[in-house]
Amino acid sequence: MANSKPTTRFRFWLWLIRVIGVIVPGRLRADWRQEWESELQYREELLTEWDKLNWRAKLALLWHSLGAFADALWLQPRRWEDEMIQDLRFGFRMLLKHKGFTAIAVLSLALGIGANTAIFSLVEAVLLRPLPFPEPDRLVMIWQDNSRKGSFRGNLAPGNYSDLKTQNQSFEDVAAFSGASLNLTGDGEPEKINAQFVTTNFFSVLRSKPVLGRTFLQEDGNPDAGKVVLISYGLWQRRFGADASLIGKEILLNDQKFTVVGVMPAGFQMLKNEVGLWAPAIFNQSDLSDRGSHYLNVIARLKAGVTLHQAQTDIETICQRIARDYPRLAEGMGAYALPLREQLAGDMRLALMVLLSAVGCVLLIACANIANLLLARAAARHKEIAVRAALGAGRLRLVRQLLTESALLAGMGAALGVLFAYWSFAFLKQLIPESMALSTNLEISAPVFGYTLLLTMVAGLSFGIAPALQAAKIDLNEALKQSGGRFGEGHRRLRGALVVVEVAMSLVLLVGAGLLIQTFVRLRNLDPGFQPENVLTVTTNLPRGKYGELSQRTAFYQQSLERIRSLPGVTNVAWTTAAPLAWKGGGTGIAAEGGETPVTGNVALHRQISPGYFLTMGIPLLQGRHFNENDGPEAPPIAIINETMARQFWPDEKNVLGKRFKFGFHDSTNSWITIVGIAGDVKQMGLDAPVKAEMYLPYRQISNFGFSPSNLVIRTVGGPLRLAPAVRQAVWAVDRDQPVSNLRTMGEILAGEVSQRRIGMTLLAAFASLALALAALGIYGVLSYAVSQRTPEIGLRLALGAQPSDVLRMVLSLGMRLTLLGLGAGLAASFALTRVMEKLLFGVRPADSLTFAAVSLLLLFVALAACYIPARRAMKVDPMVALRVE
Repeated sequence: MANSKPTTRFRFWLWLIRVIGVIVPGRLRADWRQEWESELQYREELLTEWDKLNWRAKLALLWHSLGAFADALWLQPRRWEDEMIQDLRFGFRMLLKHKGFTAIAVLSLALGIGANTAIFSLVEAVLLRPLPFPEPDRLVMIWQDNSRKGSFRGNLAPGNYSDLKTQNQSFEDVAAFSGASLNLTGDGEPEKINAQFVTTNFFSVLRSKPVLGRTFLQEDGNPDAGKVVLISYGLWQRRFGADASLIGKEILLNDQKFTVVGVMPAGFQMLKNEVGLWAPAIFNQSDLSDRGSHYLNVIARLKAGVTLHQAQTDIETICQRIARDYPRLAEGMGAYALPLREQLAGDMRLALMVLLSAVGCVLLIACANIANLLLARAAARHKEIAVRAALGAGRLRLVRQLLTESALLAGMGAALGVLFAYWSFAFLKQLIPESMALSTNLEISAPVFGYTLLLTMVAGLSFGIAPALQAAKIDLNEALKQSGGRFGEGHRRLRGALVVVEVAMSLVLLVGAGLLIQTFVRLRNLDPGFQPENVLTVTTNLPRGKYGELSQRTAFYQQSLERIRSLPGVTNVAWTTAAPLAWKGGGTGIAAEGGETPVTGNVALHRQISPGYFLTMGIPLLQGRHFNENDGPEAPPIAIINETMARQFWPDEKNVLGKRFKFGFHDSTNSWITIVGIAGDVKQMGLDAPVKAEMYLPYRQISNFGFSPSNLVIRTVGGPLRLAPAVRQAVWAVDRDQPVSNLRTMGEILAGEVSQRRIGMTLLAAFASLALALAALGIYGVLSYAVSQRTPEIGLRLALGAQPSDVLRMVLSLGMRLTLLGLGAGLAASFALTRVMEKLLFGVRPADSLTFAAVSLLLLFVALAACYIPARRAMKVDPMVALRVE
């Protein structure tokens, strides 16, 4: 019994030696094992006297015994030098030996990883990167729910904003702002500056600080306070030369003096990216009781610990109270809170997720292709691997060597892919939403780099593991034969399965691209309701202080029209509140004579125009007459309405000429307006948005300064932009201090409406084309390999009387069978996945049969072409040569 204990314990130490030896370099294991067996034998003798040892001796014994682990770890650099460097050097030599294979694999991976890196950098910047405000997750926008009137999102009236601010229990503070345009004059040329009028607590809600000066104080919002303004960093540098002494000085805005009190930091923006000025919004008591003018954007900061759901419940309670107290103006009023992140990202979230999924598919296809190439290459290296195994290399060692080569391919592809991604940023920044364009930039940030690194590791493992495991399944007896070296049925099935996956994913991408292409084409070919060719639009806002009277504005409009009309190449010119698609607002509530239409929001759009507007824009007048110079202040109020307004307010009338309506309720003191014409519908709210009821009013009959026209539309004989300098001089000839800005053609405005769709379509089409090319390459590779493997069989068939056409059919049938399997799987996946894209489509269904059929035929044609080349080569096999090789 006395001897059994040491023996048992010694076996334990031998097991321990084997465990530790795994991490010791192979060339050191023999010496290491002899030394440690002697050492452990000595300690084994000490362990027999364990009970007699004091606690210090026991502790020392355990400490020195466990020191084996530390010694083994200390030897790791030498192990790494011995084995890892050896694997890397050998892997590099093998990749350099097969330059064609390496170039194809690295380029495929670079395109796949680069595309993923580029799109993920966009996703990270728009959806994941923290907004440039302290605790941005607590910031929300509050919108009025106008779903009963056909639009989900609406601005708040000052009175409703005031109630939300004072009665809520969920927000630290609530601020409001609205957009405007101010004319900056004085030193230099006059300039129109986009501005925002904000409540004095606006910057404190955002917790944003200026780089110079201060933000607004509470007293800056008093009606009798001096006029102050904050300017943007860009305007400060561009217009004022970054002069730090500007703080405290006065600038002239709309012919009124404003004192500059601060400069906001570079990149600061809220919704709009071109805002250059912020001025205090001043509300008097009558403004805060106004519940009919909906023009305020509202932003709030949640209290710490308050959830969005709690805040929404609070808002609904306040809205119910407002609806009860003001049933006429706020009947059925609702409002909701939207996280600022969702507000700024807008509809881009779905588009970015679709693109990210698409580039993921491209990378998977690239990995499948490289796996196929590696499988074919492993077949060529079969005897080499068998020789290494025969000389003592274990299966784990072989797998590790092959995975090292895959890791090198992935690493080189990733390095080149990151470079591709960086080059693509100049193009991809066009997909950043306008509300984030100034504060967001694309870069290879730490999250993007980490994503790329993870993607590289996963890609290297995904395309390398299966070929490595297959190659390491060595039957030495068979592999070392002269005729050995062919892989079995399992190998062929794996390669075929990879091709099926490639075809299926390619079909999904092609279907998605086809649907987006159809959407883009339908939008571009959509009739906008006007003729955009050769039309120039110009913005010029008249300042209230200088043109407060209708007669003053009328004189300016008429003189400008006369001067521009006389320019060579101008055929028509007119004034309007806004050109089509340039401004998607201007709605007001109206009451139709004889009807009971409620007035609870923006019921109909309104545009103030000069005579000749419809002829200039090419908008058809379907009934009635145009405006003329007799439609002045003394003439009865008239209007021309669009078809949609006629159907909406007088659904049972075939002829609405002579019908009347007024702004507000039936019992309001506003004058009745008589309809004198019906115009065709115009896509004012967007090419993919439904047409709304709209009215056109003679500009000389509207005394309200806020409704005054601010846009010129000019139809020319040739290219309209060549007249831009002459138009600017014509306006300045009437008023030298009047800014002339936003000189754009209607073609540019139309292109801007579909620009993001065009970019998304282009990207998805490019990814789908790349996937199609990779799938074709995969089919070609599999069939070429199959032909090379079956060359003796083909030679035997031909020697026994088979015709070349029989060989052609055999090879084509193999390739087309894989293609059809992939098509079946791809069609099933496409029917399920394209439903996700429904919100991105216009005029086409997600399950559009024409798209599915066209894409399937295209894929079949490409696959047939990829099959034909190796099939043609198989037909030309010389039976005698093939049999002699066998």
